Amino acid sequence: RLESQIVRDSILSLAGTLDLTMGGPPVPAAKQADSTRRSLYFFHSNNQRDLFLTMFDEALVTDCYRREQSVVPQQALALTNSKLVLTASQQIAQRLSLDAESQHDFIEKSFTTLLCIPADETELAACEAALTTWESQPGGTPEQARAHLIWVLLNHNDFVTLR
Repeated sequence: RLESQIVRDSILSLAGTLDLTMGGPPVPAAKQADSTRRSLYFFHSNNQRDLFLTMFDEALVTDCYRREQSVVPQQALALTNSKLVLTASQQIAQRLSLDAESQHDFIEKSFTTLLCIPADETELAACEAALTTWESQPGGTPEQARAHLIWVLLNHNDFVTLR
């Protein structure tokens, strides 16, 4: 499974908002939730830790070379409810929609970009049905439906797993 910093930085990178500036002062704990800096630049201490990174087994300050690997429900909740993921899913959907000529193209591009696997026929059909359903909801738009699909794929196990 990917390390906590890589999960966070991958989400920001896919959204096109990851700040790649090298060097500089560490990001204080109070500003980490809204920061787009690489997680490498976060200030770490035993008392103040980023909640999102902690959910995905961030290394302790005293044991930075050793990471625990756990699979707990809170990880799914963090990917489902965090402001980071909800905002990024809209931005990623906008970026992937730029060269997608159809829903089919958007779905294929989403699978290969986020999960690094091609979507099979069953997945394509299920995603097309989901997009149609989300668009038909009151106030639903194609943009919102695509953001929902990206949000679902960010919650997929293959997003946080390197095979």
